[in-house]
Amino acid sequence: MPNPIQSSPVSDTRWPRLGTLAVAVALVTLTACGKDSPTSPTDTSTTDTVASPTITEDFVGTVPVGGARFYAFTVGENGTVNVTLTSVGGANVPSTMWLALGIGVPDAEDCTTSTAVNTQSGSSAQVTGTYAPGIYCARVADIGNLIAPASFAVTIAHP
Repeated sequence: MPNPIQSSPVSDTRWPRLGTLAVAVALVTLTACGKDSPTSPTDTSTTDTVASPTITEDFVGTVPVGGARFYAFTVGENGTVNVTLTSVGGANVPSTMWLALGIGVPDAEDCTTSTAVNTQSGSSAQVTGTYAPGIYCARVADIGNLIAPASFAVTIAHP
């Protein structure tokens, strides 16, 4: 009957091979880790390019008393978006009427603005900002002073 403490000839030859393999792996690892060489600092800063507006879209409509209208548009690359309320008018609505004008994101049947101003119409952008690629909206709303629906025109310039 074989002695249970005694090793078989197979296990006697296997362990030295595994030990040799482990030593070889350790030497390769230590050799690879031990070869530190100085390197130049790496510039990890990024400069985000801000594109100028190259696309112009016109948005015309009518704001009801107490209401709002919006127009969705797509910004194709990181860049400047300019929104201009170019005209306001209508029966009993003077061209100097103040309305809310904003930029935001479409939200179901409205536009949730992230930037908005109360403004009169003019030739310079009243709302401007830098926006990443995505779908945005321009919103025009009554700020509580309309007594009749107001027709308007908005120009949206974006990359």
